[in-house]
Amino acid sequence: MAETVQGVLFDLDNTLIDREAAFIRFASHFYNSRLRNATSMTRDEAVAKMVCWDQDGYVDRLTMFSRWVDEWPEAGLEPELLLPWYRSEMKQHVQPDTDNNRLLADLNQRRVPWGIVTNGTTATQHITCEAAGIDQLAPFIIVSEAAGYKKPDPRIFRDALNMTGLTSPGQVLFVGDNPRADIDGAKRFGMQTAWVRRGLQFPDDLQPPDYVINHVSELTISPFREANETG
Repeated sequence: MAETVQGVLFDLDNTLIDREAAFIRFASHFYNSRLRNATSMTRDEAVAKMVCWDQDGYVDRLTMFSRWVDEWPEAGLEPELLLPWYRSEMKQHVQPDTDNNRLLADLNQRRVPWGIVTNGTTATQHITCEAAGIDQLAPFIIVSEAAGYKKPDPRIFRDALNMTGLTSPGQVLFVGDNPRADIDGAKRFGMQTAWVRRGLQFPDDLQPPDYVINHVSELTISPFREANETG
């Protein structure tokens, strides 16, 4: 029998924020400012390539920018210069998710232990949280670069559990969109899981999540909320 959920951990990108939409806005801006006169591709074609190469942010940024340089040599791009520009520009395209932020504020009001566990660079992810209006809400944010290991490494889930003040992994619900890094990693550590499906099919070779949702705000009507309100 599953333990009663008493705390919750969230992934950041494509969970608490729509990173995919933000990246598409960023890529469209990049095309308009740097590529329009340097390629015969349409904006939609170029943006589609950039989204594919981005792989939801899981590809190293310099590796991704090297592909941009190779694809569009006429644009005179330099990977080393693109990185700081990306970090500065990307935050302009991150938009707060009002429904999600309302849920997070509600968790704080009810004193539910929660936090964020995200892979990525410390500077980028904290800037993203600030742009999304999450930085002032989150009790803690664990970023893989600072932790020294990334999801699905069990150590990062252990650190997050310790930060909640809870003692058992089964008391925690992990919410994320990546089947392997978020859901499989958390389940192997013993946490309960909620998968943000994003219109996708969960891989057959992994244990299924405990809950499947389309949007984090659906947790307001989930057993998680009921468990905390009746516990």
